[in-house]
Amino acid sequence: MEKRKDYYQLLGVPRDASVSAIKRAFRRLARKNRPGAKGGGSEFLAELEAAYETLVDAVRRDRYDQHLRGLERPGPVGWSALRRPASSELRRPFQPASLTGEIVLGTQEAAEGGVLSLDVPVTAPCGACEGTGGPFFDCDRCLGEGKVNRRLPVPVQIPAGVRDGAVFQVRTDDPAVPSLVLTVHLRRA
Repeated sequence: MEKRKDYYQLLGVPRDASVSAIKRAFRRLARKNRPGAKGGGSEFLAELEAAYETLVDAVRRDRYDQHLRGLERPGPVGWSALRRPASSELRRPFQPASLTGEIVLGTQEAAEGGVLSLDVPVTAPCGACEGTGGPFFDCDRCLGEGKVNRRLPVPVQIPAGVRDGAVFQVRTDDPAVPSLVLTVHLRRA
């Protein structure tokens, strides 16, 4: 589908031009582009006539102006046109995932086993704004990001006699990190 021409631009008049200004512009262009004249042609004259007939008729011009306004990009939106979105519409996407890590143990620690306390860095949804970043992304706690960094203490049970390269998974009760996948490395003394 061919893009519709701007009749005002075709006639060389502003959008608020009077009917008499439109008539003068049409006559000038019609004389200049009559058939047989340099640059003239019946196709261009047909477009000029369509523009003239549309813009001198008040009803047709109003309908045409509405059509043009619909095609133009909207300008800046004023604050009054904005609505405050529901917090569910503003949630930043957050997908919990398992974390991987490595544990380095001495040979004596690996032989005896025991409980190792880990302090795991976690990115989680902000509790103050419920992950939205605030109404205008202005949450004081997360600075509009919708998520915060925190530390998650995780006690890890190390079985006695664990070998170098052993991999095991530790489940957590935290929704931000459902589990940890840990690989054991032995430090050679």
